[in-house]
Amino acid sequence: MKNGSFGRYLLLQFRQVLAVVLPVVFTSLFYGCNKALPLSIDMSHGAGFLLSLILENRPAASSCATQPVLTLGESATIVLGQSDYVSSSFGSASNRLNSPQGIAADSNGGIWVADGSNNRVLHFPSTIASGGNPDIILGGVSGTALNQFKVPGGIALDSSGGLWVADGTNHRVLHFPNGITTGGSANIVIGTTGVNGTTNALLNNPSGVTVDASGGLWVVDYANFRVLHFSAPLTSGMSADRVLGQPNFTTGAAGSPPTASNLGGPASVKVDSSGGVWVSDTGNSRVLHYSTPFTNGMNANIVVGSTNFTSTLNGINTGNALWAPSGVSLDSKGGMWVTDGQFRRVTHYSPPFSNGMNADNVLGEPDYVSFNPNLTASASTTVNPFDVTVAPCGQLWVTDYSLNRVLFYP
Repeated sequence: MKNGSFGRYLLLQFRQVLAVVLPVVFTSLFYGCNKALPLSIDMSHGAGFLLSLILENRPAASSCATQPVLTLGESATIVLGQSDYVSSSFGSASNRLNSPQGIAADSNGGIWVADGSNNRVLHFPSTIASGGNPDIILGGVSGTALNQFKVPGGIALDSSGGLWVADGTNHRVLHFPNGITTGGSANIVIGTTGVNGTTNALLNNPSGVTVDASGGLWVVDYANFRVLHFSAPLTSGMSADRVLGQPNFTTGAAGSPPTASNLGGPASVKVDSSGGVWVSDTGNSRVLHYSTPFTNGMNANIVVGSTNFTSTLNGINTGNALWAPSGVSLDSKGGMWVTDGQFRRVTHYSPPFSNGMNADNVLGEPDYVSFNPNLTASASTTVNPFDVTVAPCGQLWVTDYSLNRVLFYP
């Protein structure tokens, strides 16, 4: 097994087995299309929608010169971690990757990538070309210091440009301030380094993070089968104030068989424009939505990837099925992209959302029923897509875990 945590191993085994803000024009705050563009704000979705775009460091759609229209099975146009689209080996050189996991796009069009088995987090600028080098490297040696990681997973950016990293085997989440440079150290630690547990202040192999409109932090506590919320102001060692997937802060049972209130192996979390959260439940092959107001152990109100809350569609390759999904990302129109790991594809869903709905776009496969059984690397295939992020102007970045690469569309 490659360098990694037991929790990450379990996650992969699941796959294998199965008007607050005013309409101001910003002339230099958001880039994303390789040049500065004014942010012309679309208020048709409400102030909450606008606020969510700003918190995700993403400009409104009208700030970009063009918007991509992705087609079924479209080929990637940039590959990172490899010199071409058919190579798949792993490496530790600065322009190589080893089991990449989380990914997040910044407001300048650059991306942060959690290079899991290399125990580092890399930043690539907006001008990056295929096979290019990062301009910032955090970590790189397995360890417990504030400038080290042990299998980093999910990553997210906050409204100030700070970086949050789920440091899996260290059982913690680290925050790095805006402007961090190569070799820099974290300034906030959520959880306790090297200590796992089931309390409101401890984590067990965290795998995903995201920031909400109030500056609070959602953390996917993978091996405790739960998602925790920490309210702002965020400080080291603080306790969570909300839990999903478990009835309280002291239980950590796996959610099997699935119900509307349990989780069988959560991987990623994202906040939508209404403040609700989407959680990918890898172990139960589904993505769940929870609406505000949140209560401990509450039921999800929408399930994607299954027709109901008590069954799965593992192995049934259709437009409404998911099999071991992990990454989730939301676009400027409120749509959702999901990395569907075991089906080796990335699927898109457009609102309004409903239980068991069909996807309306797919990458990595030519259609909704095809399956790449030969693990073939190419510009149009993905073998084990792990995470996805929407770039500022609507393009996609996808980490392809097993092929040790990151792909850009279109």
